[in-house]
Amino acid sequence: MDEGENSFPMDFYANDASPHPWKFKPEGYLVVILSDADEAQRAVADLVEHGVAARDVKLYTGKQILENYEVYAGRRSPADKVVGSVVDDSEGRELYLGYAREDRCAMWVRISDEEDVSKALRVLADHNYVHTRYYGSDRQTDFHVS
Repeated sequence: MDEGENSFPMDFYANDASPHPWKFKPEGYLVVILSDADEAQRAVADLVEHGVAARDVKLYTGKQILENYEVYAGRRSPADKVVGSVVDDSEGRELYLGYAREDRCAMWVRISDEEDVSKALRVLADHNYVHTRYYGSDRQTDFHVS
């Protein structure tokens, strides 16, 4: 996966010519599931206002997520499906797709230092989000909002 300045892990679904499920290994990203596009835009503005570079934040609407996944799923070979059933994060994928079906937005934020995740979550505390996940270097951490 090309980690260019504007490339995010979810871009892999729609753009990668070789969609092998085992290639999806994000590291250093906070994913925030927000109630809708307006709330997502406000969250981005707050993060940027508090020092996050605009190039380090990307939004995906529910519609975009579902369209990207449809493209990805249509390109998978039988071998990809077999390997994917063993190594793929199907629980995480289904959670993500479920939120997309509810037309929620996913905001991906590059945060390479895990220590900075709590700062971003403090900025987002007053926003209407339902779930966050941080993909760290050796694990992923979920933060559920009740």
